[in-house]
Amino acid sequence: MNKKRIKKDNESIIQNENKSEPMSEIEQKENTGSKKIIFFILIVAILIFIYKAIDYYTGWGNMDKVIKREIESAEKNSIYKRYDTSIKIYQNLLKRLANNEKFSEQIKQIRLNLAKTYKDAEKYIEAIDMYSKLVEEYKTINNDMYAWLLLELGDCYNNILNTTDAIKIYENVIKSFPDSDWAAEAYFGIAEAYKNKKDYNNAIKYYDLIVKKYDKGFLSAEALTNKGKIFESEGKYKEAILIYKKVVDEFPEIVSEYARMRLQILPQQINQK
Repeated sequence: MNKKRIKKDNESIIQNENKSEPMSEIEQKENTGSKKIIFFILIVAILIFIYKAIDYYTGWGNMDKVIKREIESAEKNSIYKRYDTSIKIYQNLLKRLANNEKFSEQIKQIRLNLAKTYKDAEKYIEAIDMYSKLVEEYKTINNDMYAWLLLELGDCYNNILNTTDAIKIYENVIKSFPDSDWAAEAYFGIAEAYKNKKDYNNAIKYYDLIVKKYDKGFLSAEALTNKGKIFESEGKYKEAILIYKKVVDEFPEIVSEYARMRLQILPQQINQK
């Protein structure tokens, strides 16, 4: 009995082994098919990468397309305050286009954008260096750009508290473009420079000049509001109230919410004291 059973068991094992062989062949075919699919996907991925790399660096011969795309990318990064990324993009573009007359207009735009990005990133020393060069370049070819660049340069000097150079720049704007909107911005810049120096008397002098020069306009309302802020900083609350009341009464259409708010709050603060 035992011998017959052992014999049957052995036969069953042999049969099972024989049955498993076709499964191994199927598995091998499946593995081969899977490898082919993976290989195909890998080749497609490599080709896509190569295509994108060529398109990115050459635009397939269309450099204008590359420049436009890179500038848009830099501007988008600036919107999200990724200034370092924007700066790198502009710098790389300038290296690629160095001294290429064909793209002279694009180079100008890139340099202007880079200067502005330095300023927005509060890299004022780099911004001053670039704006100074741009000022000289635009001085004789474009008055509006020249004036705007001077104002940007003056603002950079103000931001690093170099009030002496800031005032020189703004005075240059006033002299070169009297009775213009650029001059109005320059007057504000000078007042701001004196305020930064805590030379409040001269700051107020320029705010008063703006009020007189640009009577009943937005600039007057803004100048008076800034004058009120100076009085507050000096603890002259009653004088500040009179200024804010003047703003609210005389400029009802363009009054800043700040003046209205301070006019409500300051009397309460005085009463509490």
